Amino acid sequence: MTPPNKHLIALINYFALVPLVYFIPQWVEPYLPASKILQVCIVVAIIVPIISYIVMPVAMKQLNKNKSN
Repeated sequence: MTPPNKHLIALINYFALVPLVYFIPQWVEPYLPASKILQVCIVVAIIVPIISYIVMPVAMKQLNKNKSN
């Protein structure tokens, strides 16, 4: 099995990150402390696992599935 193209992975990351970076800070802002650095750290701590453990594994499965067909 050959690894997927790095440019394609970067593109998937980009399209997955845009809505997360746009919406998540707005959704969690009322529950966060006033410190901007803490807000950024907490939001990043939410977004990174979503990308790492949900979005990319699903995308890789789809890419491998489409490659084998």
